[in-house]
Amino acid sequence: MIFAISHNTNHGLIFYFIAALVVALSLWRINRVHNPVALICEKKLLVAVPWSFINSDYHISLRAFYMPVEYNEVAGVSHNWSQLYIGARITGGLVALPVQLSYVSLGDKADFQNWVERKQEEVMENT
Repeated sequence: MIFAISHNTNHGLIFYFIAALVVALSLWRINRVHNPVALICEKKLLVAVPWSFINSDYHISLRAFYMPVEYNEVAGVSHNWSQLYIGARITGGLVALPVQLSYVSLGDKADFQNWVERKQEEVMENT
């Protein structure tokens, strides 16, 4: 930004535009850090998913949407916590849902696993 201000040339307007774009994108990324990737509720799990399964990068979409998932539908997570597997553990029964749980702390990952397992046990006991 200082470079754009200090250079008073014909290209000064382009430098101002690029500097403003960099600042805007940086502020947007800082704001995205504060958006939850999963909401653990009493009856269902709300998972932030991208607006399209073709694009699994949350930072390109302007806003994540929350998809409700029954606790008994959760079959597991990928080794790097980038996908949540939902459905039945049979051939063709699983759906890989792209999630951003890889950025969650280890303690919160353990809490997530414990909560889902406890809710799955409760569902099994009630049926």
